[in-house]
Amino acid sequence: MAVVLFVCLSLFACTTVYAGVQHDVRTVLDGSLFNPYNNEIQIVKNENEQKPVNEQFPSAVLFGRTCGGTIISPTWILTAGHCTLFTNGRDILAGTNNTENGSGLRRKVKRLVIHPRFSVGPYWLDADRFNLKEVGARWDFLLAELESPLPLNGKTMVAAQLDDLTRHSPGEEAGYAGYGADRHGGMMREEMHGMDLEILADEECSNLVEFDKQDMICTRGRPPRYDSACNGDSGSGLIRNGKIVGVASWVENDAHECRNGARVVFSRVASVVDWIKQVTKI
Repeated sequence: MAVVLFVCLSLFACTTVYAGVQHDVRTVLDGSLFNPYNNEIQIVKNENEQKPVNEQFPSAVLFGRTCGGTIISPTWILTAGHCTLFTNGRDILAGTNNTENGSGLRRKVKRLVIHPRFSVGPYWLDADRFNLKEVGARWDFLLAELESPLPLNGKTMVAAQLDDLTRHSPGEEAGYAGYGADRHGGMMREEMHGMDLEILADEECSNLVEFDKQDMICTRGRPPRYDSACNGDSGSGLIRNGKIVGVASWVENDAHECRNGARVVFSRVASVVDWIKQVTKI
């Protein structure tokens, strides 16, 4: 039992969370706060913030009841490889804000395909005894094929496009939705939450021993909330402009805490686009 508990605490995959996503209005085109397009953009963003979280992130799903995931086609879900440590991945839940009220749509999983280079650190060890801050995973990707297709409707169930940019500019806004815990070691939440993040330069995570820019993206929450991630948010997709940029993998010091402002490391989708297409044929 102790081993299972430590697994949950060190790889943040035993719970999932959904929270409201807020967007800061940025300067547009010429950088001026008085740009004539600003009013229109403000209206669009306000309207988006009023939507339920699952309509803000319509590609987000609950995978295996312990992780997040992302719809990438009617029959395929992209999530984290290390989620196989906590769940047998028998089903997914899509198109809802709540896991317990009977809404949404469940689909059984037909097949799991893990990335051939996936590896994970010593999650079974006691973090204090071995002075572990994070237990990261490399090539942390898992594809789940569904037994029957999801009825993508363009509103509550949408397939995210695959991001193929090898690098993103620091400061670019992105976000994710999941059901992770609200505190370290806590239970997964019933209500979906959305989190606001920004992509950081690779160097911003270079002091994290587990970080490798080849297959990882460094992010951190934006002010004023400085969102992060916690147990159960693993596998959730980092979404930017309708594309999945990354898959939630691990968090700064997640062997000991969940806290606002902690850097969140996502597996870089662009590094495995060819593999995803080869497996899924999408």
